[in-house]
Amino acid sequence: MIIELFGPPASGKTTLAHALAAALEKQGFDVQLIVSSRPAERGSIPGESKRALSWCRTELGAPLSRAAKLVSAAPILLGATSDDLTASIMDLLPPSNLLRSVRCRRYLSLLARSWKVASTSDRIVIFDQGYVTALCSMVLLARSIDRSVMMRGLALIPRPNLLVRLDAPRKILEARLRARLGRQGALERLFEFDLQTSLQQIETTSEVAHVLQEQGGRMMHVSSLDYCRLEKAVDQIVREAKSWKKEVNQVDPSLLEGRHIIRVAR
Repeated sequence: MIIELFGPPASGKTTLAHALAAALEKQGFDVQLIVSSRPAERGSIPGESKRALSWCRTELGAPLSRAAKLVSAAPILLGATSDDLTASIMDLLPPSNLLRSVRCRRYLSLLARSWKVASTSDRIVIFDQGYVTALCSMVLLARSIDRSVMMRGLALIPRPNLLVRLDAPRKILEARLRARLGRQGALERLFEFDLQTSLQQIETTSEVAHVLQEQGGRMMHVSSLDYCRLEKAVDQIVREAKSWKKEVNQVDPSLLEGRHIIRVAR
């Protein structure tokens, strides 16, 4: 089962991902947490287990540390080829400059690798940022964009078993972003959006969510205004996971050959 969280920067995606991994572990699930970690966010979640934290050291999570980005971007700068999905997304939504292009291609290549493994795993795999978040960022970075291109992008990307949208009031998000930027050094800021660009992602994320709803997709919508609301969301997602496990256990394995069962969250 793949659980993907999406929302604007500072909406609580990584916070919820850590709390959810710990809660699912307590319920006996085998969980892998794949996060785009920031040093300032590590250890910020009360009640995390050491085992849950260890799952962050994954193929995608570790290279997303800011210092490692310079090294892992080298193959892209040298002309290394990417997977077909990454190439298709980059062709559809080409970033406006070289640095952003390298950043997006690097992230999408790592994401594709991790997603492929997750799609064949018996674990519950949680992405604090997946293809929907990547698409929202690339829509913002593209030279020009219209609604039809956004819809084509959504048609390209794989969908998780459970899609969770997070948001918070704009003033709250801005305060969190200012605090985050204040904790970052010059190297980290090189790979981050500035404040105004980050805030623009609020509207972009809302527009993408609206398109998904128009296409018939159902999403779990979570307010990250406070930790109490996130705890309620964790409880709801755990119930979804239990329901998914029950459904999988009731399906004849012979019916799954060559097929993928996709459930989209309420």
